[in-house]
Amino acid sequence: MRKSGFVVATIGVATFLAAGLVEAETETIRALVQITMNLNHYPSDEEKSILNAIIESNDSSEEEAAIAMALANMEHKVTAADAERLADIVDDDFSNDAARKLASILLNINHSPSDEDKVNLASLAE
Repeated sequence: MRKSGFVVATIGVATFLAAGLVEAETETIRALVQITMNLNHYPSDEEKSILNAIIESNDSSEEEAAIAMALANMEHKVTAADAERLADIVDDDFSNDAARKLASILLNINHSPSDEDKVNLASLAE
């Protein structure tokens, strides 16, 4: 009996921790989506501060940090180096689905997101 209680408690803690990680990831993706939706040639200084915090955070996934870096470096469009990393995210079947969609949108931005991109971004922000 004692062993089954331990197993149930362990599963409960693991589920709680996993839910926390998913929520943190969702909030980071939402922040990246919001910055992308408002993008006009390049991010504002305030947005760059948010992006730098995402890049430097140990809680950010590699995908989130790469997307934040691409946004922080953006001037009208992503840099060639950032485009390579974004393409890797898009092509990786193991990438987070929202990150893959966001990376795909960033690869196509020229100055600001298109109306179609904004619709897709809005669906990611939900």
